[in-house]
Amino acid sequence: MTDRPDPLAPLRLLPGVAESVAHAGKALAAVHRKPVNLRRPEITGAESVLRGARSGALMDGADPALRGAGAGSRVLRRHLDVYSLLAPDTVQDTARVFLRAPLQVLARMDVLAGGTGRPERAVGELAVLASTVTSGADPDLLPGVVHGQLLATAPFGERTGVVARAASRLAAVAGGFDPRGLAVPEPWLNRHRTEYRDAGAAFRTGPEGVARFLVLHMRSYVAGAEEAEGIAALL
Repeated sequence: MTDRPDPLAPLRLLPGVAESVAHAGKALAAVHRKPVNLRRPEITGAESVLRGARSGALMDGADPALRGAGAGSRVLRRHLDVYSLLAPDTVQDTARVFLRAPLQVLARMDVLAGGTGRPERAVGELAVLASTVTSGADPDLLPGVVHGQLLATAPFGERTGVVARAASRLAAVAGGFDPRGLAVPEPWLNRHRTEYRDAGAAFRTGPEGVARFLVLHMRSYVAGAEEAEGIAALL
């Protein structure tokens, strides 16, 4: 445990944030209690990863006709490669590394997305984010902060979107917000992609922008829990 104050604690006081965190947490707890997810969470988790990668690829320009059709484009292949770090057989190990050495994991994600593993910009902001990850910050807020900060600063250029979404999921597993990685927030983000991109850009503009993004992030997790409920119902 650390004696340092939680750097994210003030964010719970922003308008709408605490309520949206509670709503998302309730939805996630419910889907984790589904009998199939208590017995075989890896089945829902594997489908969650696949659906998440496909929806993320659509946001980043993959042909909509490829939905469910496998790795038929470079964009989709790279999303599947990045999301392979979230697969049920590897995600817990990756999550432990992320909490200890987040920059190492982000570099690996960037390489899988087709980059060099080195940030193109915002090196200082990335270092601050890494320090937040390793500080033991609020595990419910950390995934949204990782997501929003990466989107807002775009350290990995055009590859930042997939890295941000995958890193956010990983933070959710690592901190226990979504401990088995069951939720699928990406389909909701894809359906609301304009709102999502605008909120990501607003993250750097001050407390109001941060609150806007965090509330949107939590809405995506409520919808992502519903998507996971649908997966469980098919099993």
